[in-house]
This record gives sequence, C-alpha cells and structure tokens, in this order.
Amino acid sequence: MIELSPATALLTGTVCYWAYYLTHYGKKPELHHKKGTKFDSFLENHVPKLKIPYWSFFWVPGGKLQTILAALLPVKYDVEYTREAVMTSDGGQFTLAWANKGEGNEHSPVVVILPGLVSTSETGYIRGIVDAVLKKGYRAVVVVNRGLELPCLTGKAFCATHTSDFEQAMEIIKQRNPNVPVMAIGVSLGSLILGRYLSIKQEKSQLQAAFLYSCPFDTVRGSASIEKWDNWLLYNIVLTNNLKQIYIRHKEKFEDIVDHTEVMGSRSIREVDMYFTSKVFGYESVDHYYRDSRLTAQRLQSIQIPTLCLCANDDAFIPDSALPRDDVKETEYVALAVTSGGGHVSHLSGANPFTTPYYIDVISDYMTAVFEHGTDLN
Repeated sequence: MIELSPATALLTGTVCYWAYYLTHYGKKPELHHKKGTKFDSFLENHVPKLKIPYWSFFWVPGGKLQTILAALLPVKYDVEYTREAVMTSDGGQFTLAWANKGEGNEHSPVVVILPGLVSTSETGYIRGIVDAVLKKGYRAVVVVNRGLELPCLTGKAFCATHTSDFEQAMEIIKQRNPNVPVMAIGVSLGSLILGRYLSIKQEKSQLQAAFLYSCPFDTVRGSASIEKWDNWLLYNIVLTNNLKQIYIRHKEKFEDIVDHTEVMGSRSIREVDMYFTSKVFGYESVDHYYRDSRLTAQRLQSIQIPTLCLCANDDAFIPDSALPRDDVKETEYVALAVTSGGGHVSHLSGANPFTTPYYIDVISDYMTAVFEHGTDLN
C-alpha cells in the first residue's frame, strides 16, 4: 500500500481539482442566434463579454450550491428609491421603484427591471443591477409585483402570464419619457413576464431592446426539475414558504377563490401554483398554467426587438436540454448565451465571491451597446 505524505496528497488533490475545473469550466459562452443578421453583427462588435471565457466561481463552480451562495452573500449597494404606487384598472396596485442616485438626468436612457418570483427592489441582485445601471449614467426603475412592497387590494396577485401590470408600467414610463430610449431587463419569473409581453406587443413594445436572465423558458420541464428531491431541499421549500407568507398577509382577499387549508398545506412551488396561482388566474389546472407560461418557439419568433438571453447550463430551474438553442436560430431578434456553470441568478466569477458577477458585466456591455450603438440595429 502506497503512503502519501500530507504535502503530496494536497498537491495531488489540487492537480486533480484543477483538471476537473478546466475540463468543465472556463469556456466561452455558447452563443445561439440566427447568423448574418444585424443583431448577430451587433453582438459581435459591441458585447465583448460574450467572446471571452466565463470562469465560474473557483471554490463552488457548480450551479446548485453557487445559487445559494450568491443569494446569501452580504453585498451592499448604495441604492435608494422613490417608490410610487400605481393603481390598476381592476382596483389593484403595484410598485414603481425609481432609483434616486446616479449621473443620469431627465434625458438619460431608462432601464426597466422586472425581478424574480419573490424579489423586490431591495433584493440583493436587483440592487446590483440597479447599481450597474446608475454607474453607466442611465436611469433605473424596478417594477415590483403586487403584494410584495404594497398590499394586494383585490383577489389578484402575480404570475408568469400576467403582463397587464407591466404594460401599464410601460405606458407610464413612456408617457413621462416620450423621446428617451428605454430597455428592459427581466430576471427569472420577470423574464417570463417580459418575454410574454414582447411576444404580444411585437413591434409596439415601446422598448429599444431587452435582456432575459436565468429565464425558465420551458416551465413544464423547469417545474419537474425543481421538484426533484435535491432541488426541493435546496430551493423549492424556501421559495414555497416565502410564497405562503405572501399569501398569509393577504389571505382575506382570496378567501372566496382558494381553499386556505390547501394553500397552507402546500409543500412545493407546484402545489402553491396548483392550489393558489392557477385558481386566482382562472386556469383549469396547474399543468394548464405551466403550459401557457412557456416561451415557446412561436412566442420567441413573435419578439420583434433585439433580445439577449443569458442562462447557465447547470440552472436547476431550467434544464440544459430545455434551453431553446434551436428555436432562437429561427428569429432575427433573439440570441441565447449559455455558460458552463453559473447556476440560477448567480454567475459568481473567479476566486473572490465579491467580484462583480458575470451577468452584471454582460448587462453593462449590452445596455451600453444598445444606448450608444443602437443605430447599428436599425
């Protein structure tokens, strides 16, 4: 039996880990889009971050744990908001959170941000995106779903197919900024809402461009993925409890629509959607809701503005095999970048977890390109 000294064992382990890391990570993103289009040339010439390797966080490169680490990091950004309550035609309300600081003025471009499932304008990654927007000299506004920063006033909350609140937000933003370019960034659930809005509005979206991050394009397969026992333990149970807390704060508004006992007994996001979301929004079943939530090939092909999507190949919320690599090649307006590693709303980089996340760098490149070189897309 061969005995190794501690130093030799450490060296051997280090070499093996480096070999594993370099085999799986440190690769250029896959970029899927229709070749020979203006958007193809635009990305090639103006979004340099897509042409260099993404080095997933060295100490936790895999998506499962990196997703959790990114959510727990105590990162602070100097961001303050002026919040506005927007009343809807059905008697509800949602929040527009306008970032106060930055170099922008009333003529600066505006970036509209749609957060993920239970996220608000105060969530860490949202503050990080807002901070990046402000540092570029642009203005930022976060569209926060009903019931998150303001109470639900009716028996209507939010879901992946509910776009009317965002449509109203866009009308307000454009009325106040009629001659200013506007782009939108959607994250996770927010990317589904934004993608659906773009497919409905097509050339009338009032947006110059869009960015979809960690988009669960196929919600049927995405739901099946996060129902697996490991993903259920890591993410699903926490998000389920968060959703139930939102429901508890407004339960009297939904007492004639849902069964309180069923909602509170939910043990997964799927069950919350079964007993709450699908009923509130009039779906026959949770499967009906998930099928309707998908950004299908037809919906992607209906998008008529430049839309860059960034995903990781190890995102538990959207299996790698469910990413629409082929579908985006049938449209001139949508491109999909897929990284090796990065998880869900994470993309930590290098050896220092406090280094600017990769997705922030890509967003910075992309929005600068859109606002400073947008004529290349005309």
